[in-house]
Amino acid sequence: MDASGLRARLLNLAVATAGICVLSAGTSAQYLQYPPEQKSRCVHAESFLNRQQAFNTAAYFEGPQPFDVQHYKLDLDLPMTTDELRGRCVMTLLLKASVDSLVLNAVGLSLDSVRVDATPVDVTLDTARETFTLHLQQIRNQSEVLTIELAYHRIREYIRRGSRYGYYYFSVDSVVGLPANLGYTMSEPSDARFWMPCFDEPWDKATAEVNITVPPAYTAASNGRLLEITENGDGTRTWHWRENHQIAPYLLCVTVSAFSVSRLPYVTAGGDTIPIEYYVWDLGSFHDSSAAASYLPSVRSMVGAYSGIFGEYPFDKYGMTAIVPFEYGGMEHQTITTLNRHLFTYERLVAHELAHQWWGDLVTCGTWPDVWLNESFATYSEALWQESKGGKAALRDYMKDSLEHFNFLSWTGAVYDPVSQGFNLLDDVVYSKGAWVLHSLRGVIGDSAFFQTLRTYRSMYEQKNATTEEFLAVLDTVTNVRMRWFFDQWVYGRGWPQYALRFGWRQDTLSLTIYQQQDVSCPTYLMPLHVRAFHGTDSTTFVVWDSLRIQRFSIPLSAAPDKVVLDPDDWVLKQIVDAPNGVAGDKLPETFVLDQNYPNPFNPLTHIGYRIPLSGWVSLRVFDLLGREVATLTDEKSGPGEYTVPFDGQNLPSGVYVYQLRVGDRTVSRRMVLMK
Repeated sequence: MDASGLRARLLNLAVATAGICVLSAGTSAQYLQYPPEQKSRCVHAESFLNRQQAFNTAAYFEGPQPFDVQHYKLDLDLPMTTDELRGRCVMTLLLKASVDSLVLNAVGLSLDSVRVDATPVDVTLDTARETFTLHLQQIRNQSEVLTIELAYHRIREYIRRGSRYGYYYFSVDSVVGLPANLGYTMSEPSDARFWMPCFDEPWDKATAEVNITVPPAYTAASNGRLLEITENGDGTRTWHWRENHQIAPYLLCVTVSAFSVSRLPYVTAGGDTIPIEYYVWDLGSFHDSSAAASYLPSVRSMVGAYSGIFGEYPFDKYGMTAIVPFEYGGMEHQTITTLNRHLFTYERLVAHELAHQWWGDLVTCGTWPDVWLNESFATYSEALWQESKGGKAALRDYMKDSLEHFNFLSWTGAVYDPVSQGFNLLDDVVYSKGAWVLHSLRGVIGDSAFFQTLRTYRSMYEQKNATTEEFLAVLDTVTNVRMRWFFDQWVYGRGWPQYALRFGWRQDTLSLTIYQQQDVSCPTYLMPLHVRAFHGTDSTTFVVWDSLRIQRFSIPLSAAPDKVVLDPDDWVLKQIVDAPNGVAGDKLPETFVLDQNYPNPFNPLTHIGYRIPLSGWVSLRVFDLLGREVATLTDEKSGPGEYTVPFDGQNLPSGVYVYQLRVGDRTVSRRMVLMK
């Protein structure tokens, strides 16, 4: 749906009363709506083109450093008999401001020589900050281009804390059963500095050329397209790779072993051929070539499916390597994913890492607090792959069966910036919970606007970086609606909603009460909620804008429902819990019950719930302790159902009051406390 269609739908919704939209019987819909109390915030149609033009000329996030790395050229020498690594790095930098020094990253590396524009310069190391400073000896001016040449080698004796090695080496002597010696890099989030001098931040992307010299029995895989393999005449050969697309340092990769390679072509909609490659072992007890070759058609189908959803595959190849030891499931190195050999045909993992080629590689998070823009998008893409094969039912099953992790501690936090909340950078909050946030966003704005947003986001930020606020700006532009309300509670807010439902029916009206039972530290969610009332073989679906901890809706409905279900198609990240006092709200009551008012004590508003299993005359009255009636809340004939009635004690003094429910010859009373 284009922006004009969304504006028309908003106009139609503006005439809905009480925040309720009733859909035709037996139908369901997901489309953009706006909270009734916020309609005045809608962007007017005449301003849309001006907003879009301003957005198209907006600056992109490039970080605070006074330079922009344009290109890396790496020449690596890996003997593959030890963990030794020697290299030469040539960095081309464009200055964004005048400077007399530059601060870059390296740790555990010996910088054997450093030149700027062929002139030797002094270097100051700061191991604690994992940086080195180049002293330029003179002021270099804005817009100048500098060439920095660094010869270096890896300090093998350097103590690397945790698992921050950057370059990993395993020999057949150290790992029992390994078919060949193995060397590879793994840099996310900030370990590229352990194997190459660089500016090791995700927001500074550059093109790259990687030349890897190894013994002739080894295959060296890296980013981009293979230009040539050179026989050096000294018992080594050099693999020349070039990535002409912008790449962040943590996505640069080298993987070397005695691999066999399986290939399959993918043909784009425009007729270009892109190789899909799998680097695996076919030595000793490892016979992975056959399985890899057999699996490549599935990978090609994934590439085709994602290309149809997100726009064409963006790079010159898609490669994968299957290795062990590897302590991760997979890593989405640009054009050359690294996979754990034990999972190398695991569909969920393969789909996830492939999706990163769009979300994380082509468009990269601006800062690490924005990492959900990488991981949530790739995780939701797993579900989109299932949907491409099995439709909405498969999508729903995948979200419910594979991505609901309410027991994960990190889910109590916000999707944005997990580290500041005490969680790991790559905790499940940015994977599964973030995927559910995207799914909920899709449920609010509808399929057309959601996928148009993804494609526009890709188009605006391909080969660049984006922050959460920039993604929000894309969303606002595509939908022509300000979606800050959604981001404040779902991206920047903690937890998730826990909904409870009560309903009743009388006089052609459905009485619906929705409770939000989540902890008070979590937001009170403003959300459009689909509610489906079932009556016989028919059903009616309507949408309510829920925005309070306790909110009641009265909805025209011609027949008493057999069952009422909240969010029946599972678009919202939520838990359905019992209503206050443990009353479930998904069927007509079987017993006569008067609930304790909620909250209690109260000031001045409270709610009184009751359930009746049969039709009859119902009265609900409030008395003081002297037996004087102070309020009549209900006095009418009602059908079976669950009811919630508000009581406002604003004009009464503090004290204890008795509320009494009478249905036919049945009477029950409870006490409540008004405390001002």
